[in-house]
Amino acid sequence: MFKEIKRKITMFNTLILVIFMFMFIFLLGFLVNWSLTLSGEMYLTTVAKEIISNNGQTTAQPINSGDSVHDKFGYQFIMWDSSHVVKSMKVEDRNLIMLGYELAIEKKDAPQFNLLISDNVEYRVYTLPYSNNSNDYVLQVFQQISTERSIIAYVISFLFLIGLGSIAVLIPISYFLAGKSLQPIKDTFEDQKKFIANASHELRTPLTVIQTNVEVLKLKEDEQIKDNMKWLNNIASEGETMAKLISELLLLAQAENQRLAIDKEVFDISSMCQQMVELMTELANEKEIELSENISPGIQYRGDEERLKQAVRILVDNAIKYTPVGGKVQLCLVQGKRHLVIEVKDTGIGLTDEEKAKVFSRFYRVDDARNRETGGVGLGLNIADYIVKKHNGKIKIDSIPNKGSTFSIVLPKSNQKPDSKKNNIKGDTLK
Repeated sequence: MFKEIKRKITMFNTLILVIFMFMFIFLLGFLVNWSLTLSGEMYLTTVAKEIISNNGQTTAQPINSGDSVHDKFGYQFIMWDSSHVVKSMKVEDRNLIMLGYELAIEKKDAPQFNLLISDNVEYRVYTLPYSNNSNDYVLQVFQQISTERSIIAYVISFLFLIGLGSIAVLIPISYFLAGKSLQPIKDTFEDQKKFIANASHELRTPLTVIQTNVEVLKLKEDEQIKDNMKWLNNIASEGETMAKLISELLLLAQAENQRLAIDKEVFDISSMCQQMVELMTELANEKEIELSENISPGIQYRGDEERLKQAVRILVDNAIKYTPVGGKVQLCLVQGKRHLVIEVKDTGIGLTDEEKAKVFSRFYRVDDARNRETGGVGLGLNIADYIVKKHNGKIKIDSIPNKGSTFSIVLPKSNQKPDSKKNNIKGDTLK
């Protein structure tokens, strides 16, 4: 699909280039023709004035009008009296006499320019009626314009060749750039396909478990509920898993549509972190992991407390899940001059450089087998990263494989007052 789009974009760009090239050639050809025509007419006008001032006498040297193109080919002229008899002339092409006579017998009261063709040679002729000593005359000045036509043809041919060369060069460049411009769209499309496939996979597993347990219960319809609590607990557990996954998918959908609200208010972030340690202590104890804290007290921060609590919970939860029995996890909060830093340190499995680059991707898990033993579906870090970015912060990772990791939430400090209306962002909040 993208190859076809890439080809169409290249063809469209090439078509635009060809249209522009022809428009440019036409415009430039028109301007060159207009310029040469104007300069030629000015030359003939100057020559006519010189001939009249010399009373029809030819000069030994060509008249210099300051235009080298026209001076090079000189001029010819015929002066007719009122009876249409030649009074004076300088003509090399005798056919011009007859052509000039036909123009002369047409009574004209104003100067005019005409084009004549004699023996396949094109001439520009300037016809000037004038009076001298009560006598009427008509002066005709001729000049070949074949050179002008050759110049125009040369310019157009030269531009046409340049245009063809440009098209030959720009087609592969356009094809390459089309691919580059489509790459983000292609990546997004592939991510969406992968996202749908992963979401379907994650939903299919609990649905399969639920359906299997329901079938088992149907076979035991004569038994009491208390004798089948195992199957009911399995259904409830997988139902909770599905509810959590759907909630996370809904949150990501709101985030992508810019509908996830971040309600910023000043709160005690130190107290929030301490609450998080208390909430996660039981989970850590179940895995025989030591959960400790190093939290600077009394730090105030302006942000969305519930969202930041969610982000910190995700990091602490991941640290506990991927830390082996007997390991340590520590939650730290420190305040710098410009930033607040929340650190979650663990002695877990750690991450490689390749894993660090992918860890915030949706549905990504460090274990290749994608097993569900540690819980979760691989959306947590993606959600945490989004929440932190909405607070103009970022998450940094410092990790050594098989030794542990440190996830640091770096947030910019804010000193705005809580009652400042400009600093409160309201909107739809995911419940």
